[in-house]
Amino acid sequence: MKIILCSKNEQENIIDYQTYTFPDGNPEEWRGETVFAELLPDGSLTQDSLSLLGKARAAAGQTDDKAQLLLIGDGLVETARDYFANGADRVFVYDDPMLKDCDIERYTTILMHFINNYKPASIYFEQPHPGKELSTRIIESVKQILPFKGETLRKEPVPEPLSLDSNRRGELVICEIP
Repeated sequence: MKIILCSKNEQENIIDYQTYTFPDGNPEEWRGETVFAELLPDGSLTQDSLSLLGKARAAAGQTDDKAQLLLIGDGLVETARDYFANGADRVFVYDDPMLKDCDIERYTTILMHFINNYKPASIYFEQPHPGKELSTRIIESVKQILPFKGETLRKEPVPEPLSLDSNRRGELVICEIP
């Protein structure tokens, strides 16, 4: 499993990918390039989330895997299918009124539930907020259940968002709230 923290430089044309690697024992069990998606107030994906979904889509294509979005919030089930047009093969939704505001403790619990139950190969987080604090907690929690292999840093140009068919459909997974 990998946790990938993504942040733009000052010119916003290069992304730093800081990757934390955890050997997972059985690679067939850990599947899916997952983006922890951040949403705008109108419910659409942020530009950074769209870029990361393009990155996840490319990585999934190299390994015959799925590009996945992870959404946490309130009122997301109604619009979740719209995200397939952005390149997602699978959308995981934790939807509950108590998740309307980003509570780091609650979101950490939910992300660990996702990791333990759905076993993603990678999770991409935008930086800085709330991704930075949340990803730091997730990294520390995962270190308690999986061996830590190490971290790497690489710099790449900002990926272009994908332009896909708006009729594209994938799998919608409504997750139980832990």
